Amino acid sequence: MNSQGTRRWVVFGVLAMGCNPDPGEVDEQVGYRAGTESTSSGERGSVKISEVLWAGSSSGRGERDPTDVFVELRNESAFPLNLGGWFLEMEGAVNQTWRIPENDLVVAVGEHVFFAAKADGCFPDADGYIEGLRFPDGDAFRLTLMDADERLIEPVGDDSMPPMAGVWDTVRVRSMERIEIMFGGYGTEPQAWHHYTDAPVDVPNNDRIKASCRGTTFASPGRANSPDYSGAFASGNLE
Repeated sequence: MNSQGTRRWVVFGVLAMGCNPDPGEVDEQVGYRAGTESTSSGERGSVKISEVLWAGSSSGRGERDPTDVFVELRNESAFPLNLGGWFLEMEGAVNQTWRIPENDLVVAVGEHVFFAAKADGCFPDADGYIEGLRFPDGDAFRLTLMDADERLIEPVGDDSMPPMAGVWDTVRVRSMERIEIMFGGYGTEPQAWHHYTDAPVDVPNNDRIKASCRGTTFASPGRANSPDYSGAFASGNLE
């Protein structure tokens, strides 16, 4: 290498050191990057709406309560989150916005949490309660999650078509569940959802439903979703 080339490398090295100072030890940096603290801010796609019980619950006597609903969220970010103050906005047959109450709950990476409409129904063990939470009874709705700063996190459903899954068959209620896939999967696509299935699972997924309701309310609040064997959306997308 000639002398001119050498000088270029030296200058580049000095600039690189000047623009990238030593970040210091871990305890001097932002805590959540090391997984030690939570944040209330999110990035698009960092939290998924993973289950919606829009049709209400059904008691052991087969009586449906359309006001007994819930929404489940799953933290897919790289750090713990506090969802207090986040927003759920519904558009469609009914337009309404709710705010998740302030709380001290830290949602670990990969963890499910669910927020129900009331504590005196089939979900007395919810992670929180959102007063007035209710969905159109089989009519179109799109549900959008936003963080506490009103940044878009994720929309699911469609405000011009019926719910993409979930059902009340006059005896049993089944929730609308997100298909568990490795890559992607947009919540606005019908093939990303399925009815709750009562297929056998290794770990109980309905243990947070009141025992007397489990025979007619099929859902997996706060737990991994039930298996789907339709094969409709097995691989997601790689984008």
